[in-house]
Amino acid sequence: MASTASFRVLKNELLNVLKQMQRVEKSVKKKLSTLEVTIIDNYLQLAIPGIQLNINAATKGSAKFTVRLWYFADIIKAEQDNTLHFDLTENRLGLRTLSFPVMITFFETDSILRSINLPLNYTDLDLAKLLLSGKYTDEEIVFNNLDEEAVKTMRKVKADISKIILMMKTYGFKRKEVEQLILNKLKENE
Repeated sequence: MASTASFRVLKNELLNVLKQMQRVEKSVKKKLSTLEVTIIDNYLQLAIPGIQLNINAATKGSAKFTVRLWYFADIIKAEQDNTLHFDLTENRLGLRTLSFPVMITFFETDSILRSINLPLNYTDLDLAKLLLSGKYTDEEIVFNNLDEEAVKTMRKVKADISKIILMMKTYGFKRKEVEQLILNKLKENE
């Protein structure tokens, strides 16, 4: 049996939340935010890095999906009805006769329904701390579209550690000591 979920929401409430998110997005360097929508009992949780907002909704089922913020906002703006009814299936979101792809959907358990907490203008340091904290599963990192960025960040951390190791070798520091010192410091500040 295919997994499904649905939600019904007032257009003006959804638009207000999306407009707030677009204003936040305009104030940061990273554009084209991935909007994460979580369907929970009687409300929707919408999140992009730096902001998370909830709105009331009539819901059926629990699920999560991601879509580009600008794309979803454009679809909602173009809609004529005051009450919008959405049906979510595997990688597709339906609105009346319109059905469009969403980036990722998740239905199975609520373990991936947590939003990842990153600041608005997050840096490599913020991402490295988040990854080293062990708070999030690999699936959550992938779901939140951070996997490629996470790999780049961790490569950079390892390259920087290697440079420091070379410099500190002269002073009698061993590779393991330098690695542990730096990684513990990153974990400590999470």
